[in-house]
Amino acid sequence: MDGFRKRDAPYVLIGAWALAVWGRPRATLDVDFMVLVNEEELESLGSTLGQGGMKLDETWLKYNPLLRGLQLRLQFREVTIDLLRPRDVHDQHVFRRRQKKCLQGRYYWLIAPEDFILQKLKVGRPRDFEDALSVLERLGKTLDKQYLRRWAGRIGVSGELKYIFSL
Repeated sequence: MDGFRKRDAPYVLIGAWALAVWGRPRATLDVDFMVLVNEEELESLGSTLGQGGMKLDETWLKYNPLLRGLQLRLQFREVTIDLLRPRDVHDQHVFRRRQKKCLQGRYYWLIAPEDFILQKLKVGRPRDFEDALSVLERLGKTLDKQYLRRWAGRIGVSGELKYIFSL
């Protein structure tokens, strides 16, 4: 987290680590962050984190050229760290609703549970539907369903949201 602070880079923890807070935890060897930076700042953040012992995964970048400037992958021991820039208006909106939570004795900014569900529905893999459903099952009554429906319509996942609501 020091690298994010040094670069004054707003971030949210997404993926399986956020799932561990909002839904049913699952095993993972990667940590996913969305960072509110431009393309140049993403490169700079990667360099800063590299000084802290993380290594830029050049091979991954070579085989994913269309993600250059949108995503960086770093390695720290056996852990993969993905840094993703926002790709749409919802991704940018996520930063307004992030929540500070304690994980393993440290505080992190996490994606809000409703935004987590929407992110998972956008990606749309079977595992993502399972993750979204686990958050819905755990937090169902406390979720802002109006917010979910409004954003689902804006980002084109209304059908997917209706589907997980029906389960």
